[in-house]
Amino acid sequence: MKKKVLFILISGLIFTSYQLKDENIVRFNEFSISKEIHAEVPIIIDFKDTLSNDTLVEYLSEEQIPVMYSRKFLTGVCIDGKCRMLNIELFWNITGRYLGFKLPEGEFLSKTEHVKFNSNEYDMLNHLLANPLSELANYSLKELVPEEDTTKYKVDAVSSATIAAVLDYIVPGAVYTTYTLWHYVYGPTKQEIEKITSERLSTEIALELLNSQNKDDQIWTLNHISGKVEISVSLQSKLMEIISGNDIYLAEQSLHTLKPENLTSEIQIELINIFIKVGFLQKRLIIQKLEDSSNLDNYVIKKFSSELNGLNGVLVKTILEMFTIHNVEDEMVTENVSELLKDDNRYIAKQAFKYLDNIDNPDKKTVRDIEK
Repeated sequence: MKKKVLFILISGLIFTSYQLKDENIVRFNEFSISKEIHAEVPIIIDFKDTLSNDTLVEYLSEEQIPVMYSRKFLTGVCIDGKCRMLNIELFWNITGRYLGFKLPEGEFLSKTEHVKFNSNEYDMLNHLLANPLSELANYSLKELVPEEDTTKYKVDAVSSATIAAVLDYIVPGAVYTTYTLWHYVYGPTKQEIEKITSERLSTEIALELLNSQNKDDQIWTLNHISGKVEISVSLQSKLMEIISGNDIYLAEQSLHTLKPENLTSEIQIELINIFIKVGFLQKRLIIQKLEDSSNLDNYVIKKFSSELNGLNGVLVKTILEMFTIHNVEDEMVTENVSELLKDDNRYIAKQAFKYLDNIDNPDKKTVRDIEK
């Protein structure tokens, strides 16, 4: 039954609420890898926390690709001097992103006076746990749950003025539970999962994550590809797709993954073809990346020089600086740059003059143009 439920969750991808016969309470968010669970592998880890459970469960596909991780938590929850056990299993995506939670059969979460959570409150908790920027990170539990209620009427600790800043980050009446679970989600378990995935990251896993609809997963992957993952043909194609897309930050991170040895003539040509189609910021990022190449492709040089007329001053300056770094002295380039000496924009003309004046052996026409 467990595997069946997990498969239903995964195949749904964006799964916000699921309940089985009012017995198993489950909430899941979007999965990055939509593969059927083939095996569950327990991993013993010293999490260096106060919890007794040291087992992380890894869920693998038939291709041995990790799909997600989970850890069970069993701890006491004490409210108003009354205690009951918090028994819950938390799930993470392989990048360490919070994925969801599941309660054992017949188990439930409770608030002040041990009132059970309703369905909307489980939804709310799931939403709150998915926020890595929660204000709960900035407070201790003692600050959120006063030891003694000194108000005239007995109210839950969420009414305290000292925690007004976190009211939007907790389930009303469930300060302890929300706080505790949020810190479990973003504590040592998350860090261990990221470490495992970082060490095992492959081209296949990287592609799965880059094809995710979740931007956080994409950013995490781009930040961890560098120096660890071979840039295969399929991964190269995906990076070019992102670079040519509308998200500037993802484009920048994708370019950052390309090291000088990756900047082959083939990739350089792909980049100049993208350059022609994209906006200013991506154009500038592409030029700056090509400055790192060990050898600028001749086709790319000529293509850039043919694009000079019509570009703004900043891009002209950046391209000419790239040519200077690579000691470009090409007749076609010289002719195209010489045309910029006549540009009405004196800044552009000045950049052209500066570039041409540094050429070691300019032809007679170029010399005349410079003197003029």
